[in-house]
Amino acid sequence: MAVSPYTEAGDTSKPVKRIRWATQRVTGRKASQKRKSLFARHGSKRVADEKKRESDGTDPDLQKSETDGGDEEEEKPAGRSIYVNIPLPDSARDEDGKPKQNFKRNKIRTAKYTPISFVPKNLWLQFHNVANIYFLFVVILSFFSVFGVDNPGLSAVPLVVIVVVTAIKDAIEDWRRTVLDNQLNNAAVHRLVDWNNVNCAEETINPWRKFKKANTRLILALWQAWKGYRERKQKKPQNGKGYAERALDENPAEEDMVQRRMSALTDQLDAEEIGEDANGDVEMTPVPSPRRQSTVNGEAIEELDNRAPPPKDAKQSLEVPQDMKQQGKPAEAPQFKRFYGSLIDPTAETPEKARFKRDYWKNVQVGDFVRLYNDEEVPADVIVLSTSDPDGACYVETKNLDGETNLKVRNALHSGVNVKRARDCERTAFTLESEPPHANLYAYSGVVRWTQKDVKHPELPPREMAEPVGINNMLLRGCSLRNTQWIVGIVAFTGEETKIMLNSGITPSKRARISKDLNWNVIYNFIILFIMCLVSGVVEGWTWGKGDESLDFFEYGGYGSSPGMNGFITFWAAVILFQNLVPISLYISLEIIRTAQAFFIYSDSYMYYERLDYPCTPKSWNISDDLGQIEYVFSDKTGTLTQNVMEFKKCTINGTPYGEAYTEALAGMQKRQGINTDEEGARARAQIAEDRVLMLKNMRQIHDNPYLVDDELSFIAPDYVADLGGESGKEQKEACEQFMLTKNHEPPAPTHALIIDGDTLKLALDERLKQKFLLLCKECRSVLCCRVSPSQKAAVVNMVKHGLKVMTLSIGDGANDVAMIQEADVGVGIAGEEGRQAAMSSDYAIGQFRFLTRLMLVHGRWGYRRMSETIANFFYKNIVWTFCLFWYQIYTNFDISYIFDYTYVLLYNLAFSSLPVIFMGILDQDVDDKVSLAVPQLYRRGIERLEWTEVKFWTYMIDGLYQSIICFYFTYLVFEPATFNSESGRNVNDYKRM
Repeated sequence: MAVSPYTEAGDTSKPVKRIRWATQRVTGRKASQKRKSLFARHGSKRVADEKKRESDGTDPDLQKSETDGGDEEEEKPAGRSIYVNIPLPDSARDEDGKPKQNFKRNKIRTAKYTPISFVPKNLWLQFHNVANIYFLFVVILSFFSVFGVDNPGLSAVPLVVIVVVTAIKDAIEDWRRTVLDNQLNNAAVHRLVDWNNVNCAEETINPWRKFKKANTRLILALWQAWKGYRERKQKKPQNGKGYAERALDENPAEEDMVQRRMSALTDQLDAEEIGEDANGDVEMTPVPSPRRQSTVNGEAIEELDNRAPPPKDAKQSLEVPQDMKQQGKPAEAPQFKRFYGSLIDPTAETPEKARFKRDYWKNVQVGDFVRLYNDEEVPADVIVLSTSDPDGACYVETKNLDGETNLKVRNALHSGVNVKRARDCERTAFTLESEPPHANLYAYSGVVRWTQKDVKHPELPPREMAEPVGINNMLLRGCSLRNTQWIVGIVAFTGEETKIMLNSGITPSKRARISKDLNWNVIYNFIILFIMCLVSGVVEGWTWGKGDESLDFFEYGGYGSSPGMNGFITFWAAVILFQNLVPISLYISLEIIRTAQAFFIYSDSYMYYERLDYPCTPKSWNISDDLGQIEYVFSDKTGTLTQNVMEFKKCTINGTPYGEAYTEALAGMQKRQGINTDEEGARARAQIAEDRVLMLKNMRQIHDNPYLVDDELSFIAPDYVADLGGESGKEQKEACEQFMLTKNHEPPAPTHALIIDGDTLKLALDERLKQKFLLLCKECRSVLCCRVSPSQKAAVVNMVKHGLKVMTLSIGDGANDVAMIQEADVGVGIAGEEGRQAAMSSDYAIGQFRFLTRLMLVHGRWGYRRMSETIANFFYKNIVWTFCLFWYQIYTNFDISYIFDYTYVLLYNLAFSSLPVIFMGILDQDVDDKVSLAVPQLYRRGIERLEWTEVKFWTYMIDGLYQSIICFYFTYLVFEPATFNSESGRNVNDYKRM
């Protein structure tokens, strides 16, 4: 994982203008104050530690605090025991005879909502907005007739529309996550069925799940019937297969994989269950056997192989098969000297009905036997019992977990090497004592215990045997089996208890920074609203208290029994009248704008990856403006910054070079055209060499790195290097200098960098050292964290995000990057070679790393600027409208009369004045996208958060106040000299003579 700034800068010649010490250099008094405040955060703990050392740990106050803190620590979960073909002991059963331990399902969910929790959870999140709570309160007030609202139901329409539209948007967004979850949960695995797994009771399905499953089956049945009707002539019949098999067979990739596996199985295959014989057993041809199958009278019998001596017992022998020993090999081979025992009980009588069947991942349970093939992904944390390798070895690729592409060796249990077929699994009898689930990817501790019976000497008592189980015997969920034809294993952890899911965490609900800051602006409007309502209530109550001064002809008495009560009622009536001061349509308008921006991002052809047919896919639509404020980018290396592709160029065998013949073919064509290939080749080589030298020279000037070497990953055009170096103008050069990672008084030395591994990082992230480590990282130009776990990646992101109060972005392509993707303010997943787990859990999914530039510099900057202008104009137009009503109350004794029809008051924000601002927020562009990419310094305004500030907010508010005075008093002064006559022709103001 690499933490890097956007561009590298050279020597800083001028002080920068920013004063945010977190990432910029500060030359004034604020720098020292900020530094002192950072050190003061952990000063109290350091003093306590020093007191404890001086007192040798005998300080009673410290001991008391430690004791109190220890009580608050959560108890560690207990280990688990998995019983295989052994009845559960009474201590593991409850009163009903069911297992006490309820293990997690293997079904995972990255979606935020379920059909049951959607309504309450979505309402809870929506009413985190202060404005929504306010408008709910206004709607409740409207139902009291004393406040003069004629149609209270109409006042609830804007709030209902906003909540419903937002809920629909959230539902569509979360439905896309659910679809991806179902694709993973419905992946294929071969699981042992028709046997009794005592570790898991029969799952009780609640009525809601029954209803959901019934509707799902109905919809799928209708879809299959309609699809079958269309393709009846082209589609082959698939009788005898369940829905799981049909769904998997419809996938061409799965079908090809099945065909490859079939070639590795025995010739005797059943047409309905792949790899099963007449008894439901699975033959593993890569493993030599002392017996071979033959058929007599339609029944399968075992014949002795001429290559090996016959066994003494007709039943399966516990000894190593003789055909696995090479002819002439010494008997003292170390791998066969020691007898490890076998998990198979040779005396067990079984119905022999168990068989391996293709099933969904979500149906895998703790204690199940699974069979995995080459290139398959592991569905859960599995203990390896046997493999196709005679030595019990298998190879796994763990790049989804730790990003490493080199294959790792995992070994089968010595006692499980004979567990190869379904009937072998049925005859096993053992107990797996396992530690509780934890997030450490590199540690596991367990033991297998069984009773060993001696078939040769049945009179001897059975022996209690045990074999330790370590991390080298376990395949973790997310790994891929490589260079191994098959393995048989038993499931230890499923679902949320697997190590990869424990490192991932739950899907957070992210809110844009500008939305969080918006609550404060809404609170300011509440204060202004309170002052306006208070003035209206006080003046109206005071006016009614005078009695003779009111306009008796137009007033027919107050609502309250006293001037104070009348002013109280007027106060709440004014809340309803001036409700538009807090813009109810602001939030729904922002959601509409963000949805449109998400559509533009999805439709951007420049971020479309043709090879995977994958566009940039927004999964969180409400944080598009955060893309324009990112200050730190955390990137995974393997598969993200690199492609994990090894391309064959040339090799030499016995002095003869072999490689692609493009050069020779092109040279032959040029010779036919009369071109001197020698001269042209020499000229081209000289030009390429000159460009490479110029490129490296300019790159060293940018990075201040004399050790920069030429590699194909960094070979770019010299003109582009000049643009990065700021040679196109003074402004560009100064802006590039402000993108330095370390911003202290003196520029850091060119060689200041930090490389830290996972073990050291664990110590550095301790609370006593975290602040010092953060300051050390700030002093370095580059920080590289290698061999770190997913939880450590997330911890580093969390440290920078909360320690420096900056906006962060994480990008990765594997399951090991999910934790840091979810921890960052914006998470970007690459749908590449390491699966789709990162893309499923991200906020934005892209096809290649290079698309991140356009996503941030173009769409991110546009989104942040558009959102800022939209919010400012919303407050502006509401101030103009509301204060026109307020100025009118001055001439009506603040009796809360309406100068406009109530329908206009209610729909002014929602329908009449929102569309122009919404279209501005969707389509406004200050510069073209090419300019945004060519001048990345424009992005600096987002980092400094200059588009939306308190100064801008109050400027627009004051401007709206001024415009309201112009609008009201211009009209008032035009009509003020005029007179209005009644039906009798008299002036309405002369009411005493009427």
